[in-house]
Amino acid sequence: MADQLPLFPLDENPAPDPLALLRQGAALVLSVSGGKDSDAMSHWLLDQRLTEGWCGPVKMVHADLGRADWHMTGDYVEGLAKHKGVELHVVRWLDGDLIDRIWQRWEKDKTRPCWPSAAARYCTSDLKRGPISRWIRHTFPTGAVICAMGLRAGESQARARRPTVTIREDCTSQGRRVLNWLPIHAWTESQVWSCIQSHGGIRHPAYNFGNRRLSCACCVLANTNDLLNGAIHNPATYQELCRIEAVTGYSFKKGWWLSDLRPELLPAATLEAVRSHQQRLAVHR
Repeated sequence: MADQLPLFPLDENPAPDPLALLRQGAALVLSVSGGKDSDAMSHWLLDQRLTEGWCGPVKMVHADLGRADWHMTGDYVEGLAKHKGVELHVVRWLDGDLIDRIWQRWEKDKTRPCWPSAAARYCTSDLKRGPISRWIRHTFPTGAVICAMGLRAGESQARARRPTVTIREDCTSQGRRVLNWLPIHAWTESQVWSCIQSHGGIRHPAYNFGNRRLSCACCVLANTNDLLNGAIHNPATYQELCRIEAVTGYSFKKGWWLSDLRPELLPAATLEAVRSHQQRLAVHR
């Protein structure tokens, strides 16, 4: 009955050393977004792989958020993968893109805000983590897989508290163990840019426009500068997000309307509807 035993003992350390597993032939999955951190992470890990001679397969995976993304992101990630000589797999949510998901949440429950937020990050769980996990399960039926992500402690207090190695529960089975690994968790922003510069200085165009961080074109967690850049360089996305404000009556952030950012980019009907919502809320207060 030995052939029925799990490949990984059930009492094994739940967070083994990713580097040790990679040296033993584990598969490496580079989760890339187009942002500086995942770029730097990819440069560093691929250098390590070459230096140490890791023999396991390596692939890049990118979760496409559709209209919510910067319109340059897809081409940029494809270019990065070709430059590094790594096979790229683009995954998507099965029921549309992130903007579709926002509309669906409003249709399901119109009594509360439909937007993603720090407390309701369904943009990550539904549109990124879920599709990537589905792809991992399909691509790697057995064995050890290290899914590397470019999250850094310096980005936020929440990310600072995250462990650098965890089991990816929705992918792990008796014959397959998948670890989430944050290899540059302790890096500073200066280290990230230094790494990118040492590899040719190639970076997403959003940084050339002055973005501090890269995520969606207009992310609920972004600062005003990055939101302005996103609106200016992705006007169709900006207009659709503002249309959601106009139709639903819920502001992009609590007490903060995206439509007020660059109103000159919006159709008159959108602005009129948003102003009506704002006046109604002001009277209510």
